[in-house]
Amino acid sequence: MITTPVKLWRRQKNVAGLIGVTGQILHWTIIRVPAKTFMNEAPYPVVIVELSNKQRMIGQLVDWEEADLKRGRKVIAVLRRSFTADSESIITYAIKFKSL
Repeated sequence: MITTPVKLWRRQKNVAGLIGVTGQILHWTIIRVPAKTFMNEAPYPVVIVELSNKQRMIGQLVDWEEADLKRGRKVIAVLRRSFTADSESIITYAIKFKSL
């Protein structure tokens, strides 16, 4: 996946409005065999969240424990590092979710 500074700049206005928005988990799964880029993070949960504005999003659950993986669990949208391809690449950030 190639992400240019221009694409990151254009996307930032959408991301900034989501930081700190709360919601609840509708569904979840655990990724045990990820793509090569995310091998160092496996296993990790991916959740479908319904935000307080009724918008639904898919994202990774961070700083999680097994007890956090249940339907109706309250979460908050946070900005976290997505991945870094190598030491000279652009560091990309994405909205992820953290349980409350």
